[in-house]
This record gives sequence, C-alpha cells and structure tokens, in this order.
Amino acid sequence: MKKIFSILMAGVALFGASACCEIEDGTTDIKDWEIPAPTYDPKVYTINHPAMLHSAADIDYVKAHLGQQPWSDAYQKLLGGSLCSNTHKASPVEYIARLDAANWGDGGGRWDDAGIRDLYYPGIHNNFNQFSRDCAAAYQLSLKWQLAGDADAAACAIRILEDWAAKNKGILLGRGPSFKDEVVDPNEYLIMFQIHQAANAAELLRNYNNWSESESFKKVCDWMVSSFAPFCSKFIANNIYDHSWMNWDLASMTALLSMGILTDNQDMINEAILHFKQGEGPGCIMRKGVIAVFDDPSGTGEKLAQSNEAGRDQGHNVLCAGMVGAFCQMAYNIGEDLFAFEDGRAIAFAQYVAKYNIVKPEIGQSYNKANLTPASFRYDESSIPFKEYVYSGNTMTVVSGAGRGEIRPIWDLWAGYCKSHGVKATYIREIADHFRPDAGGGHYNAAGPDFDQAGFSTLMYHRE
Repeated sequence: MKKIFSILMAGVALFGASACCEIEDGTTDIKDWEIPAPTYDPKVYTINHPAMLHSAADIDYVKAHLGQQPWSDAYQKLLGGSLCSNTHKASPVEYIARLDAANWGDGGGRWDDAGIRDLYYPGIHNNFNQFSRDCAAAYQLSLKWQLAGDADAAACAIRILEDWAAKNKGILLGRGPSFKDEVVDPNEYLIMFQIHQAANAAELLRNYNNWSESESFKKVCDWMVSSFAPFCSKFIANNIYDHSWMNWDLASMTALLSMGILTDNQDMINEAILHFKQGEGPGCIMRKGVIAVFDDPSGTGEKLAQSNEAGRDQGHNVLCAGMVGAFCQMAYNIGEDLFAFEDGRAIAFAQYVAKYNIVKPEIGQSYNKANLTPASFRYDESSIPFKEYVYSGNTMTVVSGAGRGEIRPIWDLWAGYCKSHGVKATYIREIADHFRPDAGGGHYNAAGPDFDQAGFSTLMYHRE
C-alpha cells in the first residue's frame, strides 16, 4: 500500500505541474510519462553487536542445532578445514597487490613509472592470496570461537588480524607523477572482497576477553578503515561509466558496510546502503545492477531479475549473487531489510542466477564445469528470459553459458531468509538443497572463487 501510494502521489505531482501543457482536447499521454525513481534519505541504524553477517540470535540458533542435520555435517566441515586451525600463522605483507603479471613484468617498466621499483619482489603480483587465506582463516576461527567456545581459536584469529594491522600499510599505491597515491592496477580494487570477511571476524571476536575495549581492537579497526575505506568510497563514486562490472561495486560496498558496522560509523553504513538503493553504478539494484525484471516463464508466479553480469559469464554472475546476499544479510542485522526492498528485487535477482545455474539432481555436488552440457542442467535456457543490453563495450544478446554451473557456498543464506520469511523462492530453494551442506574458503579451490565469499551458508543460515 505504501509503494502504491507513493506512485500515485508522484503521478499527482507530475499531473499538477504539467496539466496546462500536456492535456489537449481532453486526452493525455500520461501512460508514457516516466515516474521519477524514489529517493531515500540516510537513517540512523541501531547496531546491537554482534551484527553484520551474524547476530547473537543467529549464533544461538545455530548452537542449538549443532546436533542435528544438516548443521552437524556443516559444522564438521568447518572444524575439519585446513584454515580453521588454532595454530594458523598469518602471512602479512607491507603492501597488498593484485596485478596482471603480464603487464607488470619483473620490476622494471611500469614499476619505474609508478615510482615503486624498490617494492618489487618475486610473487608480489599475487600476494593478495596471502590476505585472502588469512581473512578466511580469521573468519572461520571466529565462528569456531562463537559456536564451540574455543578460546584458543579466538586468540589465533585475533593474532591474525593484529599481525596484519601491525605490518600492512594497505594496498600497493604509486609514488610517481602518473600514479601518485593511486592504485597502480585496477584489479587492486578487487582486494576489497576480503575486507568484509576480516571485519566480520573482528565483529565475532568482540566479546573474547572484552577485546572490543582494547587498544588492539582499536588498532585493527583503524588499520581497516584508513587502509581501505577511502578507496572503496572513491571506487563506487566513480564507477558510473558502464565500464567496471557489478562485482567490482559489490566488493567495495560490502567492505564499506562491514567496516561501518564494526566501527559504528553511520556515514559509512549509509554510503553503502544508499548506493545499493539509488547509486549511479552497477551496485545499485534499481538501476544498472538489474537489467530487467520478468515474470517466470515456467509459471511459478515468481519474478526473475536479469543481472548486470548475466550476459558476461556465470562465474561472475554467481559471485554477484553471493555478494548481494552478504550485503543484504549485513543490512538485515542492523534493521534494514534489503531482501524485501522493492518487492524483493534482490530475491528475484538471486532466483534468476539460481535457475540458470542449477544442475540436475543426478549430477551431484562435485563436478567439473567443463564436462557439463546443456543436458546437465535442470532448466533449459529457453526458460530463462533475457533482455539484450550493452555494457563495458559489449553487446549481450543471450544469457552467457560460459562457466554455467558455477559452485559457490552462498545459497543457504538466501534460502534461510526466504524460508523464515515465507517467500516461495523455488529456484533458490532447489539450488540450496542441491549443495547442502556447503563449506567455505580452503574447501573448493586453491585460490580465486574459494575466497571471494565467507561461505558456510548451510551452517550459519539454514533454518527449519
């Protein structure tokens, strides 16, 4: 009713302002008038720590179900993972880099231009992988602390974060005239995928020996905010020219939201959430993030929302579903239900991704995507609606089959919300059922997709 009222009032405003010139001979072209998009004001959010990906109620729910399936199997996956070790040693670096080695070579050329030749060492191009593994380890150990009360796990996770805060000075920046205080390679903005995992770990560790009141906690927070937040803000403010895809925005948005919650920074929280609602970049689900919304051709009565990366490839498309889910979950735990925003637009987004990527039940949970054929999938491509669009210099005419069947541990986050809120979500539930119980970083691949999201969605989000 509120949404309908707003639309009606917008129409009244337009009518009142234009009546003298738009109506001729008793007729009007009102059906063709564009209703302005709603605008949203900043809010003051109530933060009951722990918040972010998991509230205190979430943790209590999981602890009460650890003796039942599927939580028990999911819990064993957490405890048995190589990164969930109480003896894990962090590998911090002075500057985190994520560089195209083909362009950056062995310390000459661009290194001289950027004024950072002295910082080169073999392997620096991909040293972000060390950060990825340590953020995943800190997050998993913080879960172990919350669910098992394992003090050694908490102490280890805190050491990981403290070691990085003590040594790291942020991402690799240029010093030369062409790169002064700028990232030297745009790929470095993707380091932000790891920030929300580190921030969530710190959030879960707040109550270990009153850590949130310590100087150590403050140093970890200061390191995160000073090293990464300015670049997140700069990126989402400037990513408005249809160049960088949706996952780039989402990396910075989840980082900003998580750091804002961790440090009770209302401005940072609002910056991230308002960008999701009404920003100019592809992280906005009302504009470039969703290309079109359709009625499901399969007759479920549900909506499907085609995403910004649907025509690019499914690795990135499924990644976006994971990051939108994490963003919505963090907002939900501070009182902003972005899952339900604009008639469940985010859920329709995830439904579209799920429907296209779910394989037939007989395929099983583990498979090589390269071996899949169109016959491997539960739904034929013809049942996936698609609107042609142009983005990043590419014209997409069909939903991309590249990487179709991407496996990521994200789906029970969506399914848990839908089940607890009475949302039908046919395809989300089917794909979550297929991959349950899932795991997290260190359980799938050595690098890349394994560490883009926190994972363990079955353990933390499945609901009866």
